[in-house]
Amino acid sequence: MLHPLRAYFDLARARVLRRIGWYAAATAWLLLAIAFGAYAAGQLSALQRADLLAYLGGFLGSLQGGLPPGSQLMRAAIVGDGRLILLGWILALSLVGVFLSWLSLGVKGFSIGFSAAFLLGELGPRGLALLGLGVLPPALIVLPSLMLLCEAAMGYVGDFYHARWRGPAIAQAVMRFAGAGGLALAGIVLAAIVEAYFSPLALHLLWPYVGG
Repeated sequence: MLHPLRAYFDLARARVLRRIGWYAAATAWLLLAIAFGAYAAGQLSALQRADLLAYLGGFLGSLQGGLPPGSQLMRAAIVGDGRLILLGWILALSLVGVFLSWLSLGVKGFSIGFSAAFLLGELGPRGLALLGLGVLPPALIVLPSLMLLCEAAMGYVGDFYHARWRGPAIAQAVMRFAGAGGLALAGIVLAAIVEAYFSPLALHLLWPYVGG
């Protein structure tokens, strides 16, 4: 069982090392988006903060009463993140929207930075618990998936250019990009499962101890 996993991680490591420049650019773009999200959270008015806290309080209250339906949360997570990935992949396939995958990475980074700054700023240690149990687990799966799509989109453009309209070379480029898109979507599904089932359960069980 371990041999296929080891081979998979070896291939992933080789891919990252081969295109380390694009992954470095994606990381820099992600950090910039997170910083902008944190800055935006600091610019909220008192009324906006109160509205968000009221919404957050309702969510935490529902967790105290029982777990929300996992299928609904999973469907919402897949639609929210998967729609951008699928649209970005389709448009990049035609070379029209190759940068949309970078936009989706930026949007996700912005939302994480905003959530982290708001939770820590408004709730302190309780916000840290929310961040660690509810926000970060799915994000640690979604973000590498989005970064893979960004790198694959740029690699696809280069492969398409070097193919010089030769049918077999273009077909190989499309297949490689399709494989990367499939892996990214698989990551989104896995993150949705974590967001729908693991995070609510962890918050439901641990919140009485960490939420004060």
